[in-house]
Amino acid sequence: MVFLSFMQKLLYPYFWDDFWYLLKVVRCGFRMEMYRLKGELVTVLDKFLMHAKKQPQKPFIIYEGDIYTYQDVDKRSSRVAHVFLNHSTLKRGDTVALLMSNEPDFIHVWFGLAKLGCVVAFLNSNIRSVSLLHCIRSCEPRALVVGAGRVWGVVRLCRMATLPPTPVPSFFC
Repeated sequence: MVFLSFMQKLLYPYFWDDFWYLLKVVRCGFRMEMYRLKGELVTVLDKFLMHAKKQPQKPFIIYEGDIYTYQDVDKRSSRVAHVFLNHSTLKRGDTVALLMSNEPDFIHVWFGLAKLGCVVAFLNSNIRSVSLLHCIRSCEPRALVVGAGRVWGVVRLCRMATLPPTPVPSFFC
């Protein structure tokens, strides 16, 4: 028995860690399925709004020394939602491609679009040229939201692909 335990540790050193992790994933999946069957599925936005209501002054994002509380992010995402509501033709269920780097505005735009009921397709900000064009085409977005650092790359990409400068309505943050 001791020999088997030793061999297991030697051949599969992470077996128990993996086993316990798998058990957690299965339990989480089971709970999600139960929520789905009951019609109580909770989204990331729902969870965020619950926390924002309970603890509005608690820090939610700390980015380059700036602190954004739950209340700040909720207000900013609501402003983003109002901008899209008033200045675009987006409606519930539309897909919006989001090409932004790791910054607080990414969360603000994501939650703002989620408040409108839009499906957000996150595009990897590290891919370029033809791969990026393929990702944009494959998610078939009604709009493309581009972060400040990526604007000229997207314009160049549209020219390279002999597309009009904005193949879909674009919004630049």
